[in-house]
Amino acid sequence: MRSKPVISSVQLFMMALGSALVFPYTFMPILVTPPANQDVWIVLLSSFAFILVINAPLLILMNKFRGMDINRIQETILGKLLGKVASLFFVLFFLYCFTACMLISAMFINIYIFPETPIWTLVAYMIVPVAYAAYKGAGPVGRIAVFIVPTAILMVIIFLLAGIGTMDISELKPVLSDSTLGEITQGAFFTAARYSEILIFFVFSFFLHRRASINKTYASALLAFGLTYMAMLIPTMTVLGHEFAKHTWNPFFVFTRQVDLLQAIERMQALTMLAWFPMALLKLIMYCYMASYTFSGVVGVRSHKPFVFPFAAVAYALCLLPIMNKSSTVELLRSDRIFPWVILPVIFAIPLLLCVVYLLRRKKVDLLIPRKPEIPGQNEAPPGNNGA
Repeated sequence: MRSKPVISSVQLFMMALGSALVFPYTFMPILVTPPANQDVWIVLLSSFAFILVINAPLLILMNKFRGMDINRIQETILGKLLGKVASLFFVLFFLYCFTACMLISAMFINIYIFPETPIWTLVAYMIVPVAYAAYKGAGPVGRIAVFIVPTAILMVIIFLLAGIGTMDISELKPVLSDSTLGEITQGAFFTAARYSEILIFFVFSFFLHRRASINKTYASALLAFGLTYMAMLIPTMTVLGHEFAKHTWNPFFVFTRQVDLLQAIERMQALTMLAWFPMALLKLIMYCYMASYTFSGVVGVRSHKPFVFPFAAVAYALCLLPIMNKSSTVELLRSDRIFPWVILPVIFAIPLLLCVVYLLRRKKVDLLIPRKPEIPGQNEAPPGNNGA
């Protein structure tokens, strides 16, 4: 049995919330998702119904198999061989997100902050702290999130309040006159398909304190994400206008350039970067760790640590490929043509298959489930030898 540290519900809440907010902070994809007009706030509200449906299979598995990690759940349901194959799909997805998010983050910095700096330098600057933090394990990742994410939320609140005087609510009108029900539904589906943070729960709930509720933590993180996203979306649209905002690479960052505090403090967008960059690193840390941890279970190694730096090196090399180091490639990777269709098989199709197989083999599988959840920390490795 692999050792594991304990993380609290607050830490898991912050991890999921921080990861989910990185994309709105970076490029706010909902603005170019159908209907791509003044009704995008309705799309955001509607998307949460789809999120709950898409996330339902994984929530069922996490609750039913509480105390078992991602690898053991799949091997218990599918058998050892097929369970390892299923786990490999998750590993590949984690590596894809790790690489794509790193490339998008580096491109953002290159466009808005350091246009003369080579991409390889920016990626190297990010990969070192990311690999080190992922190497330290789940416990340190949870503690880092508690310090990073509240700062980002505070920045959103500050810019929301500071931008009230420049908002033009007429930019949100006319409501539903230029959109069809089909466009709203399509936009809500694509927006929901981008919410992959349920996988953070799938991996890290194994380390969650026994008395903490997975469902309550998930619901709280999803609600906080919706409120924070709306607090970013509305001022961005009402200050920039939806037409200009959807043609901007980073709408929220451009919005912050228009804001001053009490007509005295200008160039407040620097605060956005101070909040965004650590949160982007946190997202990368989690995906690097999840890839390493899941793969260690596939190959039967007790610790994730031997795989962190090789996976980081692979992601670094992929980011430097000529075909990847192009703005057109980044646009494709972050678009609705690619991203939702890569996410959906992993967060919905495979978990749904696992649920179906479990129902078919229920009597046999239930015999393999521990009667009582394993208590996080009871098998924790000694200091300096944390296998998680």
